[in-house]
Amino acid sequence: MLQIDEKRRSILATTGHLLVEGGPGSGKTTISLLKAGELALAKTLLPSQKVLFLSFARATISRIIEHAGTLIEKEAIKSLEINTYHGFTWELIKSYGYLASQQRCLTLVTPPEAAALSAHITEDKKREFEVALFKEHGRLCFDLFAPIAGEILASEKIASLVSNKYPLIIVDEFQDTNIDEWNIIKLIGKQSTIVALADPRQRIYDFRGSSITRIPEFISEFSCTKVDLGYENFRSGGTDIAQFGDDLLTGRNKNTTYNKVIINKYSKNWQDSYAALRYEVLRSIDRLKKGNVKNWSIAILVKSGRVSLAVSRALSTRVGGIPAISHEVLIDPSGPSLAAKVIAFLLEPIASTESCRKSLLLGIIQHLRGRKNGKPSQADLTLATALEKYHSSGVIRGSTRVQLAGELLEVVEKRQLINFTGTPADDWLLIRKLFENCSNPTLKNIFEDALYVRLLNKGALLNESLSERWRNNGSYQGASGVIESALLQEHFSMSNRKWNGIFIMTIHKSKGKEFDEVIIWEDEFKRLVPNNANETDIDRTKLALRVAVTRAKRQTTILTPISDPCVLL
Repeated sequence: MLQIDEKRRSILATTGHLLVEGGPGSGKTTISLLKAGELALAKTLLPSQKVLFLSFARATISRIIEHAGTLIEKEAIKSLEINTYHGFTWELIKSYGYLASQQRCLTLVTPPEAAALSAHITEDKKREFEVALFKEHGRLCFDLFAPIAGEILASEKIASLVSNKYPLIIVDEFQDTNIDEWNIIKLIGKQSTIVALADPRQRIYDFRGSSITRIPEFISEFSCTKVDLGYENFRSGGTDIAQFGDDLLTGRNKNTTYNKVIINKYSKNWQDSYAALRYEVLRSIDRLKKGNVKNWSIAILVKSGRVSLAVSRALSTRVGGIPAISHEVLIDPSGPSLAAKVIAFLLEPIASTESCRKSLLLGIIQHLRGRKNGKPSQADLTLATALEKYHSSGVIRGSTRVQLAGELLEVVEKRQLINFTGTPADDWLLIRKLFENCSNPTLKNIFEDALYVRLLNKGALLNESLSERWRNNGSYQGASGVIESALLQEHFSMSNRKWNGIFIMTIHKSKGKEFDEVIIWEDEFKRLVPNNANETDIDRTKLALRVAVTRAKRQTTILTPISDPCVLL
């Protein structure tokens, strides 16, 4: 239970810019919501004004919405707007984006599509490429939301309108803001009051531009009041979880025993590589059920997306007397999204074999370039370039590429023989099956990635939209647009989902979430700290592992290979 002590009373009383620091579970979010509620109830807001609460992850937003409902009176909640940076900046761009582009009509480019479009561009040229795409063609990539919003807010009139609407803005996870997001905060903060919530020890997004200097920059820019809540812990009270997380950063955790932090060194079971993980999950479920924990949640956190899919496959398989374990997995949507677009295209009516072949080829090129989140191998890029030349000239060389072209034509010819049933789920499977028996890995990958479309949680929406197409047209005309729209919605969805059950995700995806128990799985082939890691890599891993450990409310279990335990443990 949060205690309103002297520090927290000062947070409620401060009227100017404010920086609130504190560790995981210290109550930064709770006290800021109480502050927003008090402002609303004090009747100092005009009817058109709101308090804006900004965070990065939609999962965090979902939790905050639920939390606000238990803390703030209904009347005050009406004056609170909770949004992500993407959601906030997109609303701004929809209203004023025409001022920053030569095009009046703007089109969003999903992250998977953007990854495919820019895969051949060197990292230092990607921003230039995306800016040209927006300025000249009105096509907007998500990475440009913050810089374009900053360009818009550079207008004092527009910044004034925004500040008039949001006199108080609460910025969650401030330590993770990049330079463009920080620019937005500075521009709005000229007239709005900013409350920044930060934990410098949870800065795990250096790769997207967060900086160790951000907090000092905030203090310097706004001459703010600073309140440090320290490392009190209301999330996992009665345990040593938070302490273990802090000790990880200094190495004091080694050879120390902690309450409710378990480190198990597993040995390899060649018949079942994931035997240790299965048993740990079952033990966790048993503990929570015996403890009468209602709507319990367990997170299995791993190093990479590839490992999360491998773990998902393992838990989905019955082994000996152990049944399959029901779970959800949060994945990188790039591969599944682009595979879904290929399948959607083949659901549409075909004009001719040649037009279908050429259009399908473009979809395959896009999937090839974008399926690895815009980081294709050199072999993938070389093949994509060869396929582009084949698309324009009809000429392709090399036995493997000729074989790919032949199988692609077979897919088109088999598609022409399909009579759809009008039941989207069944017809989707008919198209997906066309790729299942392909021997070429490029086509086989479309089948493999399409298996995970269900994990994007858009099955019901896709089924409904495709059914409507069939009812209205007697065909799936426009299926590609339906898929794109559904997947685009997912990036702005604010659904207040319940995190009940078992979830598999990467450590970075766990940021902002909390679960009853956390199991961190270190795969022996995908180490938390690679053998060739330098000092910077090790420091980043410490910060990330601290975040992972402190997602738990009741217990954290870390599984590491007995043959080569993690050096941090």
